[in-house]
Amino acid sequence: MMRWLMALLLILNAATLAWQWDAFAHWGWGPNTAREPEHTANQIRPEALQIETPAPLSSTPAPATNP
Repeated sequence: MMRWLMALLLILNAATLAWQWDAFAHWGWGPNTAREPEHTANQIRPEALQIETPAPLSSTPAPATNP
């Protein structure tokens, strides 16, 4: 009995892995990869977004304070 249960669990794990790797996508059985597509559709000017990096820290360390 235990062998059949272990074999069933192994088969189910392999099927889950194949499902996550889109092996069943040809038949319409695949994981939902679009989590929140409405956010992408609601973006108003994504090209206007500018990402800035912070200025580098000074090379001299700050003095340590003793309590």
